[in-house]
Amino acid sequence: MKKILWLLWLLPALSMAQPIKFGVKFGANFSQLQTDGLRATRLDNGSPVMTGGQAVVDFFKESESRRTGFVGGVYARLGKKLYIQPEVLVSAKGGSFDIVRTGMTSTTQRVDIKTTTIDIPLMVGYKLGPLRLNAGPLASLPISESKSFKDAVNQYTTQPVDQTYKQAIFGYQAGAGLSLLGLQLDVRYEGGLSDLSRVGIKTPQNDSRFTTRGNLWQITAGFGF
Repeated sequence: MKKILWLLWLLPALSMAQPIKFGVKFGANFSQLQTDGLRATRLDNGSPVMTGGQAVVDFFKESESRRTGFVGGVYARLGKKLYIQPEVLVSAKGGSFDIVRTGMTSTTQRVDIKTTTIDIPLMVGYKLGPLRLNAGPLASLPISESKSFKDAVNQYTTQPVDQTYKQAIFGYQAGAGLSLLGLQLDVRYEGGLSDLSRVGIKTPQNDSRFTTRGNLWQITAGFGF
């Protein structure tokens, strides 16, 4: 995160030596959650739930369904054939998973998770004619439901950098794009590296006894100027 912020601050100086273009982009996320297939003892007020002298165990299962969300923001592209492209995006993502509850009877509960983040990808790309290939790290800053976008930006830009770093969700993006008459078309895969339950994104029941990471496919269209 610190390196990303330093690069954004240095862009005006770097642009004196390299061509730089700015642009806007909008599109859609098709996101999914991945769990570790965890089995967890069901708790009631902190104590295990028992039946027949044994603790009741619940199973967390991945769902194949994907959540569709909006993504949009701005980018800067520094360089010609080989380029660096930092972006600032607002991104809606999420997913769902199933909890199989065992006991006297077995039931399945679908849990939906959705969140909005400020995403800061730092892409390194290479142009092959109109085709672009790019990949790079990603830092996402969650916007809680109780916070407006403006309030979230104020918080992340006024608090100490190390506090913002602790709140960030880290991942990566990789994909390809086409540049056609000023129109920028991109398809990317985004993988998560952070455990979402450890950075404040939890189930509606605030159950963080499992590990889950997000991934998504992202399709965007943009315009450079």
